[in-house]
Amino acid sequence: MAPPPRPMVVREVWQDNLKQEFSEITRALQALPHHRFAAFDTEFPGFVFPAASRHHSLLSPAETYLQMKRNVDATKIIQLGLALSDPNGDSCYVWEFNFKGFDKKNDLHNSESIQLLERQGIDFIKNREKGIDCNEFGRLLFNSGLLRNSKIAWVTFHGAYDFGYLIKILTRRELPSDLMEFMRLVVYFFGYKVFDIKHMIKSCDGLYGGLEKVAHTLGVLRVAGKTHQAGSDSLLTLQTMIKLKDLYFFGRAWINFRLILYSLEIDVGSLAAPKSNGFQSLRGCNQFYQTRGCNQQLYQRSMFVSVSDGIKPHVNVGTIGHVDLTAAIAEVY
Repeated sequence: MAPPPRPMVVREVWQDNLKQEFSEITRALQALPHHRFAAFDTEFPGFVFPAASRHHSLLSPAETYLQMKRNVDATKIIQLGLALSDPNGDSCYVWEFNFKGFDKKNDLHNSESIQLLERQGIDFIKNREKGIDCNEFGRLLFNSGLLRNSKIAWVTFHGAYDFGYLIKILTRRELPSDLMEFMRLVVYFFGYKVFDIKHMIKSCDGLYGGLEKVAHTLGVLRVAGKTHQAGSDSLLTLQTMIKLKDLYFFGRAWINFRLILYSLEIDVGSLAAPKSNGFQSLRGCNQFYQTRGCNQQLYQRSMFVSVSDGIKPHVNVGTIGHVDLTAAIAEVY
């Protein structure tokens, strides 16, 4: 078991200190080395549209995405946690953003989920009175230096919903109807260095379960807050990722798990990259990797993508369906 960790402060963010804390994020990015981790977690009103016909484990990625989309479109984010650090976790900063949009009297929610969040300390009255406006948060996030930054690796645990809520905020519209279009939005905002620990541990001996279970197995302790508090969970996600890559993967083998979200595991080899000098070249993997306790010895990725390729023949780069992505984002920001 690891020695007792040093105290960590989770910075509480509300509407009145939102701009100030984004200035702190900009300073943190400047203070950290060129390669950084950004882990995030969201709290939301639970699943209001569960899968009706089959168990969720039997759904295809496309079916799982449509279920996720339906839930995200119909509900409002409550909290978002963000943890930034250098690759070794030596310098670390944590924020917890509290949003005002959700009203448990009028908005769709899962009662058990809301009761759990209340037991963990979330004050819905305070959120409604002092919480953050989602549109203002999206504008500041878009201009913060966090997005479209090739020096940042984004980390989640079972992160499809986390990315879903952020993309809903950033685009100010419902999620696209197609999974590949959603993944292209992930690439547009977050780049290719996107990791989901829940997917990664499928290839690691002895690791299974939720975030708390995986962290405990790796000897990672929760150093601030409680479970189901977004800031605390984002920090635990970050520290779990750092321990995971150090214990289970030699060298940079962990990098080959990028751009795969748990339960949305699809081949994104034909995913169009944002326009960049004609081609977007990403180092793939077509060889055997030596990984400690890793069952999946061969991890193939083909990530050399012409920006003239679309997800579908009629979809141009920079568009989502029939909506011009670049124009839509420019219109918002």
